[in-house]
Amino acid sequence: MVAEHEHEQDPELAALWEALVEADAEADDARAAELLAELSARLGPTDPAVLLEQARLRWRVEGAAAARVELEAALARHGSDAELHYLMARACEELGDRPAMVHHDLEVRRLDRLGDGPLPRETLDFIESVAHEVLAALPSRFAEHLVDLPIVLEERPNAALVREGFDPRSLGLFEGPRLSEREGMTPLAPPRIVLFTANLLAEFPEREELASQVEITLLHEIGHFFDLEEVDVERLGLG
Repeated sequence: MVAEHEHEQDPELAALWEALVEADAEADDARAAELLAELSARLGPTDPAVLLEQARLRWRVEGAAAARVELEAALARHGSDAELHYLMARACEELGDRPAMVHHDLEVRRLDRLGDGPLPRETLDFIESVAHEVLAALPSRFAEHLVDLPIVLEERPNAALVREGFDPRSLGLFEGPRLSEREGMTPLAPPRIVLFTANLLAEFPEREELASQVEITLLHEIGHFFDLEEVDVERLGLG
């Protein structure tokens, strides 16, 4: 995804960003390079959004190691840019550098939280209501196992989770023993599903999209509870 940028209010610039999205979707790297050159000329070669997309392009063309070099240079100029840190974390993840990945993901979490404020009660109520509707619509053979499974709302993954390698921008999480593991054992902690509200709203601010993504995320985590593969979720009537 092309980074949001304050200059996108300019129709010509917005059209360039949109064209870049299309070029990326079509894997048209030559066209993407042309568009990035034009954006660089308009916004300046050190614009963080341009640097981010240049690193994405270099990753596609030359691999994660090449992108990491470019991102290191970009972060030397824009060390407080969360998007650059997030892409750097993903590059480090692909390269198997877990300590560096965790370092950058913790920085993403810190920077993302700077803009956090109390979420409106009506927004939290909306997310909860969508979650309850999703649970109520589940086939009975699944719903009977979820009666005591709490759905918890938290703003973002905590630092301890991120240090364990969890993505700070994840939308949801299943914690605890899966259904197949609960038979004949007393779990140390009950299972639960967490929805990360600030992350959901950052990606899906519009109500319709938010509702759809809450459903997708919740079904995904319910699939983990039942120890299902991704392809099984829809096949078994969960999606």
